[in-house]
Amino acid sequence: MDNFGLIGLIIALTYLALRIMIVGTKKVEISEDGKYIERWGRIILAALGVIIVIFINIEAIKWFFILFIIAIIGFQSFIDWKYRKGSKEYIASLITLIVGVLFVYFAF
Repeated sequence: MDNFGLIGLIIALTYLALRIMIVGTKKVEISEDGKYIERWGRIILAALGVIIVIFINIEAIKWFFILFIIAIIGFQSFIDWKYRKGSKEYIASLITLIVGVLFVYFAF
């Protein structure tokens, strides 16, 4: 249970490093439709995560976090792919998703 902060930090640093290596430091702007969908998607996924974590059994927490990482970073990958035209940021998100899932699987 003490590893949650460390896992979040590793996932964030992995994404940052991969984004800089693949895309560079300049971030491509997202369209207005993409901003709206991204904002509401994050709110809905965060609310679902909080509600589920309240009622989840402690033995199932590992699988919850694996599914939550897939949902959150998978959603971000979709937004990057669909609404950031001409950018390869979705590749960094997909690699981060794989690293995050593997790290949670082997850390617990």
